[in-house]
Amino acid sequence: MSIPTTELVIFDTTEEVRNDCSILSPAFEIVSKSDGIQMPAYVGTQIENPARGYVFMNWDSLAHHQAMLESPSYATLLEVLNPAYGGWSKMYHVIFNAHTIAFQQPVTEVLLLAIENPDHRTEVFDILTKISDSTENMLVFGPTLENENVIIVVGGWQSVEAHWQMVANPEPKAALERLYTLANKDHLFHSTLTPFMGK
Repeated sequence: MSIPTTELVIFDTTEEVRNDCSILSPAFEIVSKSDGIQMPAYVGTQIENPARGYVFMNWDSLAHHQAMLESPSYATLLEVLNPAYGGWSKMYHVIFNAHTIAFQQPVTEVLLLAIENPDHRTEVFDILTKISDSTENMLVFGPTLENENVIIVVGGWQSVEAHWQMVANPEPKAALERLYTLANKDHLFHSTLTPFMGK
């Protein structure tokens, strides 16, 4: 099975969705009827700051997602999402280096890297590939389809503490120190994601 195009939406949450993320169920019912969607969708608030939230959805291709955005059901989808939407959002699309199981873990790390010097892309990818391979793809990454110098990394962990303990070890610590000299760490937070099947 080919690796899907993953949509990531980072958004400001409302008190309603922070109290009960199931208010999003009607939205995922709508999305689940779209051609090319690979359910489940995953939603969670940020552990460090619950006023920020995440949605991950897998699509057969970017074109399938764009077709949904242009469909008549999109206006209805926006109405249904309104109680959860706090006024700001940013959408990305990425094809990860491997199938991810990070979304099903107790804690999912969400890291956005920005490469300022494109000459550093190869080394950044080499570092991330070694980390991904060492975690047996529990951590995956890919450049966004919108900007190849913005990299999305997601990792699955048993807890936030387990993440910090692992990266404190000498080998990953040295790799990450080098990585952060080559790319800006624009966003590094965690979430506990809830799956929504729809249909």
